Amino acid sequence: MIDLALFVVFFMVFLRLTSLIFSVQVFFPSDTPALLKVGLAMVISIIITPMLDSSSVEAISSIMGIIPIAIKEIIVGLSMGFVINLIFSMAQMAGQMMDFSIGFSMMTLFDPIASENLSVMGRLLYWISIMVFMLVDGHLIVIKALIDSFNVVSLGSFTFLPEHSTYMIHVILEFFVIGVKIAIPIILILLITEIVLGLVSRVMPQLNVMIMGMPIKLLVGLSAFGVLIPMIMKVIVANIGNLDRIFTQYFNILPFLVIFVASDSGEKTEEATPKKKKDAKEKGQVVKSKELTSAIVLVTVTIIALTLSNFAINKLKETIILYLHYYPNFVLNSQSFKGILINSFIRIMMIFLPVAIPIMIIGVIANVAQTGKVLTTETLKPKLEKLNPISGFKRMFSIKALVDLVKNIAIVTIVGYVGYNFIKDNYYSVINYSNFKVDAIVSEISKLITSIFSKVSLVLIVIGIVDYVYQRYQYNKDLKMTKQEVKEEFKQQEGDPLVKSKIRQKQRDMAMRRMMQSIPDATVVITNPTHIAVALKYDENSGKAPMVVAKGSDNIAVKIKEIAIENKVPIIENKPLARLMFSKVELDEEIPYDMYQAVAEILVLVVKASSKK
Repeated sequence: MIDLALFVVFFMVFLRLTSLIFSVQVFFPSDTPALLKVGLAMVISIIITPMLDSSSVEAISSIMGIIPIAIKEIIVGLSMGFVINLIFSMAQMAGQMMDFSIGFSMMTLFDPIASENLSVMGRLLYWISIMVFMLVDGHLIVIKALIDSFNVVSLGSFTFLPEHSTYMIHVILEFFVIGVKIAIPIILILLITEIVLGLVSRVMPQLNVMIMGMPIKLLVGLSAFGVLIPMIMKVIVANIGNLDRIFTQYFNILPFLVIFVASDSGEKTEEATPKKKKDAKEKGQVVKSKELTSAIVLVTVTIIALTLSNFAINKLKETIILYLHYYPNFVLNSQSFKGILINSFIRIMMIFLPVAIPIMIIGVIANVAQTGKVLTTETLKPKLEKLNPISGFKRMFSIKALVDLVKNIAIVTIVGYVGYNFIKDNYYSVINYSNFKVDAIVSEISKLITSIFSKVSLVLIVIGIVDYVYQRYQYNKDLKMTKQEVKEEFKQQEGDPLVKSKIRQKQRDMAMRRMMQSIPDATVVITNPTHIAVALKYDENSGKAPMVVAKGSDNIAVKIKEIAIENKVPIIENKPLARLMFSKVELDEEIPYDMYQAVAEILVLVVKASSKK
């Protein structure tokens, strides 16, 4: 009896292998019999199936449950085949770029297997890449990656996410950059050759550089290619070795990716600091929605059309009547012509300015309300990285570009739908306008314009608000910082905490040395007696109260007493006074008034003791 679960596993493995084999045109060209491809996939599936776990498909109880899993397996196989083809496409693209510089681009060969025209160097590099692929056991790497794919992505567990397409675009760009790097040495060498030939033609105009240039470029280009073959083969080998890594990273993008991104792994998880936001604003990076600004301006235009349309039409009518009635009878000369120009300009401004000025003011207010007051020339400075084609391709295929594309398509679709419904609703009315008087036609057209403007304005206001919310979210996301960046910014603003602590320690050591140097000049040292010591200095001739020149507790108190003994400074025990002065009086400060009596008594004892000696 056939094990149904085992058969489903075999079928899923067969689908993954078949889609891989059919998508890899390098080893299985289009003229390879389909029966051979299917048979090979079936044989490999029979070998692999017993090694796999069937628990993931045991819950399937109907045909409708098999279809989604089958589609997932086909996507996995096609993805692997696509990545394998990228290696050879990279080499082929590099060769075609070389052909364009060398002059072989006009010489194309038709490949009946691939059913396409290929240039000479493109075809050569294509076959070199196949040869290198087989020499380094690339086919074994593919087989190993295929077997490992069942461990990384078990049957039916693949979930296609937007991150997969983003990563695939990243892989395509990576291979594109590698292809450019392969071709760029020859392109630069030939560019230098052409510059030299151009200089030669300027020095020796009689020399026909056009005729000599082609064989020279061929010789230089082929010589450079011969020298660069080892480097090209090394690059191809390195990328063949990366296949396993690419497959693993691609299939490991799972739904918990968002949680992984938010983890503490050097990713930007911290909100931007005020300094980061200030620096971004100074560079012209602010939250701004062009759609919201356009919507506000359109609302302004609609309001002006509703309120000032009659004024503008009447003024225009008066001007036309004036010109048609009076000016044909004028004698045209330089003076009258100047008067007509001035009068015409004034009348046009009377119609134009009441309409244009409010629109301009509202447009400025709409921008300032979003961005705040920003005066910067940073965005006007030329940046060479904007000319980098690689960066340009990355911007073209970025998530931001995709969002902008979807947003623009949505705006065009929604506005187009509103316009279509408006035309459909007013179609028969517009047809009947030919029966109206001129004044009525102008009035009806004005009503139509304000009506369509009103409807489109409402739609754009909603779109603009949504876009502004998204732009603010994206702005805050782009400004997020890693924990390391926050630490570095703190160091720049406040200084390195380690350095600051060392400086403070150094300052404490210096203060301690100065304090210890003041003890020999002290008048008396008052102690706790063991834990606290305070040294006082009193000068009768200064007219000042006694001053604390040193104080300390524990080990420092012991050190103060040792220095006092060495320098024969009197030491008197007075626990309450020692504690009070230690807590209340700072270094180099005079004692407060409430301690005068207690300190005076001690000073009397010191004077009596010294006089006896």
